Amino acid sequence: MKRALMVVATGGLALATLAGCSSEEPRTTDTKALFEPCTGVTADALQKAGVDPATKVAAGAASAGWQTCEWTGAAAHLKVFSTSRTLAEFEKDSGAASFTEYTVAGRTGRRLGDTPASCDLLFSAAQGVIRMVVVNNPTQQTADACTTLRHMGDSIVPAFPA
Repeated sequence: MKRALMVVATGGLALATLAGCSSEEPRTTDTKALFEPCTGVTADALQKAGVDPATKVAAGAASAGWQTCEWTGAAAHLKVFSTSRTLAEFEKDSGAASFTEYTVAGRTGRRLGDTPASCDLLFSAAQGVIRMVVVNNPTQQTADACTTLRHMGDSIVPAFPA
């Protein structure tokens, strides 16, 4: 029995040593601070955008390379992502042809895709990208999601870092 415990303990120590000395280097995250959408967009701006600040749901972690916040309104659901990934990386993943220029609140971004029910817009920032996604509430008879995004963006895009 003592021998079995020693083998188990030794095996566990060997695994711990191997895990600590992996040949794969840990991925380092960018040292630039990520914009935190849940605190960077004011309650007043959210109300003007037509979403309820009390519906805030935070997700992501700067250590994972993302900060995310989402809110719900009667007409649409709004999600804002903040990442150190660059616009070029997004374009490489999706294909540059998938993007078109789109201006909101005087700031030009890159719109991804083209659907009436949702609108996905990416803005370059010093930290990487700020991504804004609007999904229309299917029970509401509202405008195209990008029209909704433009209305919401007039209030919140000025809070996004350059």
